[in-house]
Amino acid sequence: MRHANVVSGVVLAVVGLVMLFAVIPWQIDPGPEGMVSPRLMPSMMMVLIVALSAVLIFSNLRRADTDAPEPAMPFTWSELAALVKMGAVFAVSLALYLFVSPLAAGAGLVIGSLVALGERRLAVIVLMPAVLLLAIWLLFYKVLGTAIV
Repeated sequence: MRHANVVSGVVLAVVGLVMLFAVIPWQIDPGPEGMVSPRLMPSMMMVLIVALSAVLIFSNLRRADTDAPEPAMPFTWSELAALVKMGAVFAVSLALYLFVSPLAAGAGLVIGSLVALGERRLAVIVLMPAVLLLAIWLLFYKVLGTAIV
């Protein structure tokens, strides 16, 4: 597991650095003067990913206090099933976004995630997406005066 964590950390750090110094400047314009650059948030996220990758690498390079054997598989079959379920939820939400509307995609993402993670109370399944989507609508349309289209 330690070796896998080190390799994962190195791969994530390299991807983060490539995104930070090549992809973001190439794909995102700097923006007009006197305005926050559109590159700011993606750059901040890549710096965070590189920093967390460094923490992952260095914390797994230190010698372990115990010599416990590492498990053969670092994750269980139920975790793999949850990964597949959540991937399906995102795929369905993307299809809803492309072919129906952003509202349907948002509702599908929240409702699908709740159901896939085991939520069975109908009130939560109905109220959570309604409240979240209403709050987003109020923020973007009423407070900020922009449109989501």
